[in-house]
Amino acid sequence: MLLLWLAFRKTDPTELWESLRHADYRYVILSMLMGYAAYISRGMRWLLLLETMNYKPRSWASIHSVAIGYFANMAVPRAGEVARCTSLNKLEDIPVSKLFGTVIVERTIDFIMLISFVSGALFTSYSTFTEFFSTATGNTQSSDTPFFQSPVFFILLAGLAFFFFLYLFRNLLTRQPFYAKIRSFLAGVWEGFQAVFKMKKKLAFILHTLFIWIMYYLMVYVVIFAIPETQHLSPSNMLFVMVAAGMGMVVPVPGGVGAYHYLVVLSLGLLGISDTVGLSFATLVHSGQSVMAIITGVIAMLYIYYRKRKSLLA
Repeated sequence: MLLLWLAFRKTDPTELWESLRHADYRYVILSMLMGYAAYISRGMRWLLLLETMNYKPRSWASIHSVAIGYFANMAVPRAGEVARCTSLNKLEDIPVSKLFGTVIVERTIDFIMLISFVSGALFTSYSTFTEFFSTATGNTQSSDTPFFQSPVFFILLAGLAFFFFLYLFRNLLTRQPFYAKIRSFLAGVWEGFQAVFKMKKKLAFILHTLFIWIMYYLMVYVVIFAIPETQHLSPSNMLFVMVAAGMGMVVPVPGGVGAYHYLVVLSLGLLGISDTVGLSFATLVHSGQSVMAIITGVIAMLYIYYRKRKSLLA
C-alpha cells in the first residue's frame, strides 16, 4: 500500500482519468494477446522438459496449468508454481515432485534471461539505470558518479564478499544440517540441466525461451503507442523501463500492485515523462495483464473442472 501511495501521491486524479480515457486501447489489447502468447509458449516449453521423463501431457493441460499459476500469483505471491504443478498433476497424474524439478530448471533459465536483459539495459542506458537505482534506494548520488562509487559496483563487491565468506568458512558450513539440503537442491538443478541437454528438441526449447522473453518486452513496448506523450520513447528506453518495472514484480505483494506502478513512474520520470502519464502507462500495462490473467485463469479452472468431471463419468 505504501508503494501504491508513493505512485499516486504526485498525480492529479482528473488528469490521470483524462489520460486513461483518451488512451488507444487497441494497443492494450495487443499487449494482452502478447502476454497470453507467452503463456502458450511457456506451456509448450514445459512439455519439452516433461518429454525427457517420458511424460506426454496434453498441450492445453500444460498451457491452462501455466495460466492458473499466474492467476494464483495475483492472490498469493509465489503461490503460482505450486498451483501450476498441482493443476497439471490433477489433469495428467504426473508426480508433483517431478513437476517441481522441471519448474526449477525453467526458473533457472529464466533467471539467466533476466540477467541478459538487465545487462542489455545497463549497456544501453547505464547512466539512467544507475540514477534509477540511486533514486529507488534513496541514494542521492549523481548519475556522473564513477563506476567504483556506483550502486552496481557495491552490489558486485557484496557478492564477491559473500562468496569469499563461503569459501573461508566452507569446512564449518559443510557440517551444518542445511548444507545437505542446499547441496541436494543444487544437484536437482544440475540434473534438470542435464535433462535439457538430453532433449531431442533443443532448438525448439531455445526458440520458445526467446519467444517468451520477446513477448515480455513487446507487451510493455507496444503500450507506448496508446498514449501520445510516450510515443517518442525508443526501444532502448523501454528495455530500461521493462527491467526497472520487472523489479516491482519481484516484490512479494499480490500481482506486484503498487511496486510495479511506483517503479514504472520512477523509471519513466527519468526519461522526462510526467508522473501522471507514467502512472497512466503503468496502469494500462498492469491492468491489461491482470485482466488477461483473470480471464485465462477462470477459463483454465473451467477446463480442469470439465476434464475431471468427464473422467469421473467415464
